[in-house]
Amino acid sequence: MKDALNFGLKSFFAGFLGCLGVIVMGLLAAAVFLFAFRSQIQSMQAEVSESIQSIPDQLSEALPDMGPGGPGAPGAEEEASSRPSGEGPDLFIFLTEGEDPNGQKINTFTKTQAKNVSIWVQSPPETSVNFRLELVIPDGTAYPFGEAYQTDPSGKPVMCGKLDAPDPPTGMYMLKAFPEGSESPSAAMQFTITE
Repeated sequence: MKDALNFGLKSFFAGFLGCLGVIVMGLLAAAVFLFAFRSQIQSMQAEVSESIQSIPDQLSEALPDMGPGGPGAPGAEEEASSRPSGEGPDLFIFLTEGEDPNGQKINTFTKTQAKNVSIWVQSPPETSVNFRLELVIPDGTAYPFGEAYQTDPSGKPVMCGKLDAPDPPTGMYMLKAFPEGSESPSAAMQFTITE
């Protein structure tokens, strides 16, 4: 019995030391590899880092109409506003729940919240723009929203009304702002009404 126990202990320690030797050899080989190919590894790391940093720019070029807070974007409620389209004067459209332009900007809300949602449009300071709004409903039909509006030259947002339809259909909507005399919108914003 003593021989079997002695044989088992020797076998255990031999296996343990063998594994330890393989681990040490692997670490030494990795260290030699990293030292020998350090410059190539650093250049690859710089290329990967540069590629990762360019992803947001590539996405913004590929998806220009999505804007911050586009449909389904994480944190969309914090950044729900439009981006200028590059045509005409810069206008920004955003929605808030209630009548406070400094309130939380939203782009997804329920049917019951819709009657309390205010539409705001803003232009840069020292710019006054006459514009009209168009509302595109989920089935793709476009309707004029209100009459003609004018931005505040001080740069403060202008309230253009509320979404007070009694039973709006659920789905994705789009608001477009057209400067006076233009057939191209200078801003557009998507939002979603849910059950």
